[in-house]
Amino acid sequence: MWMMITVFSALIACSDDKPPESTPTDTTRPTTSTDTGTLTDTGVGYTTETDAGVVPVPPAGPYGSYTFDVPAVANWVNTGLYLRAGETAEITAAGTWTVDGASLGPDGDPGLDEERGCTKGMLVARSGLRFEEAVTCIGEGATFTAPSDDIVYVGMIFSTDLGETYGDRLRLGGAIEVTVTSEGDTVPTVAADAVATYDFDAVASGQVELESDYNLVTIDAAQVALDRDEAVEGLATLDSIYTIEADMRGMTPFSGQRVRWYPDETISAFAYMLAGNPVRCDPGLMTGNDSQRILRSGETGTDIWGFAHELGHTFTLANGAWVYMYTNLESWPNLFTLRALEELGRTDDQPNYDSYCDGREAFLSAPEYEQVRDDPFLQLCFLKEFEAVYGDDFYDDFYRGMNEQSNDDLRYDGTDASIWRYVRDRFDLSAGEDTSYLFEEWAIPLE
Repeated sequence: MWMMITVFSALIACSDDKPPESTPTDTTRPTTSTDTGTLTDTGVGYTTETDAGVVPVPPAGPYGSYTFDVPAVANWVNTGLYLRAGETAEITAAGTWTVDGASLGPDGDPGLDEERGCTKGMLVARSGLRFEEAVTCIGEGATFTAPSDDIVYVGMIFSTDLGETYGDRLRLGGAIEVTVTSEGDTVPTVAADAVATYDFDAVASGQVELESDYNLVTIDAAQVALDRDEAVEGLATLDSIYTIEADMRGMTPFSGQRVRWYPDETISAFAYMLAGNPVRCDPGLMTGNDSQRILRSGETGTDIWGFAHELGHTFTLANGAWVYMYTNLESWPNLFTLRALEELGRTDDQPNYDSYCDGREAFLSAPEYEQVRDDPFLQLCFLKEFEAVYGDDFYDDFYRGMNEQSNDDLRYDGTDASIWRYVRDRFDLSAGEDTSYLFEEWAIPLE
């Protein structure tokens, strides 16, 4: 039986001069997951075998016609096509993919209900990846008319955009073959090692996606040209954050797909960044000041706390189990943030690093559970106590155990105590002894 729980997340700023990050509320999540990404020792890094691949378009149109595979698990495939509002593309599809192991075609399965007006399991297309925007039902074939100027993405519609963050696509499998035909412009994907010499001025659409080993960045071509000298090291830094956090988790999120970073102006009213795939970002992270831009992540003066934090979210949710964090969804990702900053040697001048535990002594002098529950940094300070006592690899061991867990294992009964009892029991396994005393010291309820 699936446990359905409403998610409410605390707000937390990535740094003092940014708007707070937020997880939208009133959202339910399923609890089972399959076919999750696992780390493979290739000698050079982690596999990305479930990536959809790159449609090899030139820097300018007309687009013409391309045929490529679209895996069901893919968090949206970039067709390489750029359409302006009112321009069209013909899209056809053939083959089968699966939901919970059951095969279905590009038209989906009416028995699965609908999402955004389309049958679940159906091939759909969308202009851009703005949060929860409308999609166009395609199925075995249809004309797509662009509602706005943007990149055309395709994929299976199965849940909300937020649901994908919590692992809804982990239930999907297989791939269908899709053909896109249009006279529109193109959006080339540029590999990190080609950035130094690529002619970004030749990109007629003005848009590109940059591809590194583990990340994709959707960005204006002109901005890449501006940050060309820093971009390669910036992408390498994102990859380093990813691999550090993957080492800690012991598995990869989104079935091993690259994580896309996408500028989404529609989230700016309630978030600075919104975790998932894509990680939706305030556009200022692509085009803003020098200390914030994503392509300057390799520069010591750039704030990378937020990038490490958002990737931290994806790793805490890697196998679809998340209820263990239900009391505060913002504290656990920062275990990954701190690990990445420390291993990169980037702790100086990063927001929150030197201050997240400032309230520790005052709290322990008169501990009240509501305070540690509601303050993500104080709760992070509590979680870090276990590393201090049991060693730096405490959470590596914890998460390798969590990789075999699902939300059903928690047996949530509606109380915080049931969550913390589960966490305590998992911590006991990692520590090799009863850790209840630390929970009691911090006024964490276990009964």
